Amino acid sequence: MSIKKIEYYESDNFNPYLNLSFEEKLLNQYEDGTLIFYLWQNTDCVVIGKNQCAKEQCHLDLMEKEHVKLARRSSGGGAVFHDLGNLNFTFITSSEDFDIKKNLQVIRVGLRAFGIESYFSGRNDLLVDEFKISGQAYLKTKGACLHHGTLLVNTNLHNLGRYLKTDDDKLKAHGVKSHAQRVRNLSDFVSGISIDQIKASLKKAVISVFDCELVKKEVIENELFRKYYSKEWLFRLNKLGEQITKRFEYGLIDINLEIDNEIINRVSVNSDMMDVDIIEEIKACFINKTFNHSLLGFLSLSNKQIENDIKAMLEERLCTT
Repeated sequence: MSIKKIEYYESDNFNPYLNLSFEEKLLNQYEDGTLIFYLWQNTDCVVIGKNQCAKEQCHLDLMEKEHVKLARRSSGGGAVFHDLGNLNFTFITSSEDFDIKKNLQVIRVGLRAFGIESYFSGRNDLLVDEFKISGQAYLKTKGACLHHGTLLVNTNLHNLGRYLKTDDDKLKAHGVKSHAQRVRNLSDFVSGISIDQIKASLKKAVISVFDCELVKKEVIENELFRKYYSKEWLFRLNKLGEQITKRFEYGLIDINLEIDNEIINRVSVNSDMMDVDIIEEIKACFINKTFNHSLLGFLSLSNKQIENDIKAMLEERLCTT
């Protein structure tokens, strides 16, 4: 299957719940042969990954006091701060046409029009002169694949540091002491650059890179809005009877277990890993199992590296119990 047309959506609403729910609607109704390219902005909010615990990622009391919204997206990865100085982009294609490098080429070509040369680094960062200007995340479903990310244009980097909690191990891996220290706005490289200018440039770039017709579509409110606004979605099951936590190069794994008469009857896995499907596999492995040393033998995951890492976590935890 090859891409025959581009459906272009540009939201004029700054509500994160509407924009995130519309993104899921686009993913659910995807038609083969189409590239969906969606540009959107949110008013002040912290957006956490699907498998993250809100209170461990951000300062909820300060956010409530200063009217900063909490939102949760459908993809994995870590917490990010959005304001109107940040532009979000989304690509949706079939699994056959899914090409992260080609998607990023759209962003790179769009920025190159302003003399900004960017490059991909690590698991999900786009850099300019070793500073992060974009973070990304991914989601694969049976019907389509989603790739979305941020572009820091003239966001308030001071607030980024105030609302997000510090993950010392993660920052140490990047050789910095704060979130704000490793990021820069595009306006730091090109004075006066605006989000409207970048939108126009990206629109030209996506036509150039994918070499097919672009059709502009309207963003509308949809039935999924209530899900993204609900407390059930925003505040998940967390902090149960037993906790096993460790950070690996591919992300944090935080397993919380509720145990009744030595049987694990509830499971929560918090993580900033990109792979959201592996989280469900981990949960399935723990539920209704007896919490004892036999836990070391039952894991069977599609990702053997993660399976072995979790077994090592369990061995360390159970041997010190």
